[in-house]
Amino acid sequence: MNRPDFSEDNNVVAWLILGYLCSHPDAKDTAEGIGRWWLRGQGLDADTDVVRGSLAYLVKWGWLTPTGSSAGLILYGLNKNRQYTLRQFLQSQSSYH
Repeated sequence: MNRPDFSEDNNVVAWLILGYLCSHPDAKDTAEGIGRWWLRGQGLDADTDVVRGSLAYLVKWGWLTPTGSSAGLILYGLNKNRQYTLRQFLQSQSSYH
């Protein structure tokens, strides 16, 4: 199965996930939970495949860390080593708008 390119939908979802984690740096959830609770709470009903693609992209670039749960699920959370960098980056981006 070929993986689709990182699309505009993935980009929006990735930004919303990072924004959520900037405000809630200790939050962790599964791909399904992120779609249901983090993104829908921000007014976006994203397809689970798009959420998963965005999470994979953010893990690849070191923004998120995946961890296994006792139920065998993968939980995603902010890479604490990048928390300060994320806050600075998002603040610099918001000053342009």
